[in-house]
Order: sequence, then C-alpha cells, then structure tokens
Amino acid sequence: MQVVSFRTLAGVGVIFLVGVSLCFIVLPEAFRVFQLSLQKSAIMKDQDVSDIITPLDEPQPLNKTASSCSPKSEEQAILQEWDSSHFLQGPPTKQFRENLRDDTFYITAWSNSGFTNQFMGYVNMIYLGMISDRVPIIPPFGPHHISYDSGSLRFSHVFNLTRARRALKRPLLEWHELKEEDSPTSLSEPLPEDREPLGCWSARHEGNPTPIRVKSVIDHLKLDTSYTRVPSNTRHFPDEKTTDFLVFNQLVPYVFPRHPWRPPSSFPLMEASPLGQRLPPDEQLSCFDFLYYVTSSRELFEWQYSWSPAWRLVATHLRFTDELVDQAQSYLRRAFQVTDGTPPFIAVHMRRGDFGQQCRDGRTSKECFVPLENYRKAVESMQQELREKKGMDVKDVVLMSDEQDGKFWDETKKLGWARLDHHKEQTVEKYGEWYPLLLDNIAQSLAAGFVGTGDSTYSLLSARRVEDWNDGPTFMVQRFLGARSLYYEDDGEP
Repeated sequence: MQVVSFRTLAGVGVIFLVGVSLCFIVLPEAFRVFQLSLQKSAIMKDQDVSDIITPLDEPQPLNKTASSCSPKSEEQAILQEWDSSHFLQGPPTKQFRENLRDDTFYITAWSNSGFTNQFMGYVNMIYLGMISDRVPIIPPFGPHHISYDSGSLRFSHVFNLTRARRALKRPLLEWHELKEEDSPTSLSEPLPEDREPLGCWSARHEGNPTPIRVKSVIDHLKLDTSYTRVPSNTRHFPDEKTTDFLVFNQLVPYVFPRHPWRPPSSFPLMEASPLGQRLPPDEQLSCFDFLYYVTSSRELFEWQYSWSPAWRLVATHLRFTDELVDQAQSYLRRAFQVTDGTPPFIAVHMRRGDFGQQCRDGRTSKECFVPLENYRKAVESMQQELREKKGMDVKDVVLMSDEQDGKFWDETKKLGWARLDHHKEQTVEKYGEWYPLLLDNIAQSLAAGFVGTGDSTYSLLSARRVEDWNDGPTFMVQRFLGARSLYYEDDGEP
C-alpha cells in the first residue's frame, strides 16, 4: 500500500513537472507569435509599436541562454521596426514613385548652403515630418562650399542613422534607398528623358520671384522640379512680403496627409520646371526647395537656444559615425603628440575669413576680427570652471580656424594651443575635400569644453554638441559689427 502510494505520488510529480515545462516553453512561444503579429500590424499602420507591446526580437532557439526580453533583444527589435525596408516597396528603383508605399506619406527638402546650414535645413525637414506625420527622405549634401568635383556626400556617411532611428523611434530614409543612383558622389547632368517630374513648395518670400534650384542635388537625384510658393500665412510675419522665416506649425495644415487645409493644386504656380512641367506640390511626397529659415516660436533664429525643438528632438540624436569619430581621435592624438588615448581638451573655433568684411562702421578687415586675446581669456576662464565644477585640470587646447595667415598660427602656437593641420596631414589628398571640415566638426564635438565665435552656425552646433553630449561648458566670443543682424546669416565653412 505504501509502495502504491509512493508510485502514485511520483507519477503526479512527473505530470506536474511536465506541465510546468510546457508553461515555460510552449506558452511563451505562443505569446511571442501573437506579439509579433501585433508588431507587424503596427508597422503596416505606421504606429509606434512601443505604444502597443514591448518590442521583441526574432524567436530565439530554445537552448539560447539569453532572455528573449533582454535589453539587447529589445534594441534589435526597435532597429528592425524602424528599418527603411518597412517604409518602401523594396530595393531602389529607377523611378522614385515606383518605390513609395500607398499607405505612407513622405517629405524631403534640398539646400544650397554650406555643410552646417545644409544640416540644419535637413534637420528642420525631419522635424516638420515628425509633426506632420510624414516619413523624411534625406538627400545627400551638395558641395556648395568646396569644389564641385568633390561630389555629393551621403548623410549616413557622416551621421549614424541606425542610432538615430533607435533614439527617435521613427524611420529616417535616404534618397539612395528610394531611387537608383549612378554613384554615391555623382553630380553629372542627366539626360532630359532620365529626369523624373516632381512638384514642390518654395519657401522663398514674395520679394524673390524664383525658387531656389539646387542643381547639385537635383541632378544627382535626376529630378525635374516645378515650384509653388508657400502661402503667406505660413510666415513669421505674414504681412511682410520680404520675411524669410516660416513657422513649423503654420506649414503643417498645408502638408498634412490626406486632409490638407487647402489642396496644393489650388495655389498659383510659381515657376515651371526646366523641362516645362507645371505640377502642383506633390501630395504623397511633400518637398521644399529650402527649409533653413523655419522657427516654432517668436524667436527667429531659435537654434541659438537650447530649447529649440529641431535641435532637442532631432539634431541632438544625430551622432557621428564610429568610423569618423575614430579618425578624428587619431588626428587629435597626433595634434597633442600622445599615443595612448585622447586627453581631455578644450576646443576653440575662430571664424575669420569673410567675417572680416562684415563690420558696418568702416573698420578694416583685420580690425573687424575678434582679437585673439578675447579667446585666450575665454579659454582660461573655462579651464577654471572645469577645475571648480568638475575637478578637471584641462591643459590641452586645440584650435580650428579658416585663417590662412601664417603669422596668426605662429601667435596661437605661442599660447601652447594645438591644431589639426590638414596641410601637414594631407587630408584632402588622402580623403577628399569633405574631410577637413568633417574631422574638425567631430573633433570639436569630443571636447570637454568649447569656445566658439558668435554668429557662426558652425560654432553654434559644436557648442550644442559639447553641452548635450559631454555635459561641457561652452562660451561664444561675441563680435561687434557696429549694428547687429536680426538673425544668423548663411554661414560659410568653416
């Protein structure tokens, strides 16, 4: 009787263990399949999966020791969720329109300024896409501040879009993913029959009779664009016919998918395309000739404020690629003459060049430049601040400037400041004309503190990066022009 009882209990125990095993193996897998079906449904509806379920990776083998809900698995799922392939029909096609999904609306914009202002215009486009429920398609950078032969430069060659998609939880497409290109750098003028018609908005005010035609980008993308001027009530000062600045939220009603305030075809054409097309702004792919001058507040140039939504919600998440960061670190080590690791340093950007011609009170070019002494004092003050607030004794300083006068560099050398000497490094010869600018940008972003030049958007972005990415102090050495401009003018490079 006792034996029978023992066997009965053993049998019950075995059944119990099998049941528990099924709970841990079969049910989680069934739940996973259910979740993945929800995820797929959410992607098709362009929803944020994180609002519906916890993102999951592909099903794991049963003998895998890592948990299926580990942070790494969630991260991989987020990356997969926002991969460009979910928002296009497939691989790049000859005609961009063949690759657009019927259930998705897009936005893009061009820019004809220097690298920094192109970046700011593209970021403004991405932010406008966020608030208008459109998927941004980022064009390449055009060589507007260097020789035309340098060719175009993919956005993702400079910025880590994989990381940005994960941070924003939004898709970020590039034109080369949408449409076939001759090469990543090609700027050759296409044949008329190879151009694809597209109707776009022009952000130019009524004082400018023609849109901005960005030949480098348009030729690279093989487009034939016609333009319609944006409505006057999208401007910061609607009653002034020569105001450059638009307002983000005022643009949204005119580009919101399916139900815009007024149909794009109801506005008068500004200018036909070079091939004679007279298309209204496209409804599925909303495009603009230039989005540098856009604001969300009463401030015109709000990028100079840390609360700028374009910076805070988009640009701060656009980190440089690991490859370029490693390259900039190598340049810094050689500049500081060290071999192991980059010491903490203060970066200084002195904008010279055309800034010498901007004084309005008769001063000469040399007199118009901010004295070197002002930067020296700013650096010493920053060194003191780093000691007091962070306990950091930062002795190394690296200077970037567009100054060509050798006497200037001799003076900075006396201060003990290093420089990224691209002539000595043969940067252009080795890597091309884009690289001196890129490496300077990245090196500045790695600094423990940053001293820049007032009114320079190049300095402004480096300051933002050091503040947000490194929690470092920044200071802008101000210029006196005799009269202050209302907003930052288009900045040359650097």
